[in-house]
Amino acid sequence: NTTSNTDNAQSTYISPAEAQKIAKTYIEVSGAKAGTPKLQNQDGTMVYVVPVIDSTNTTVGEIDIDAITGKNLGGAGGAP
Repeated sequence: NTTSNTDNAQSTYISPAEAQKIAKTYIEVSGAKAGTPKLQNQDGTMVYVVPVIDSTNTTVGEIDIDAITGKNLGGAGGAP
């Protein structure tokens, strides 16, 4: 019955599009945008890692969004 519990947990995740939309609100660099989120397990927490892409299409950082709550968990590089 573990599979059923896992399925239920996954259905409560925000969508990748929602994670991207949330991340976009934290990008302060003009011309930068939120890339395609990737769902990852970080120390037991499911997190969308959203790349921050600059105007030259270069990844300059990332913003981590909690896959359940949608909370900004920080990031790396040019992200807060």
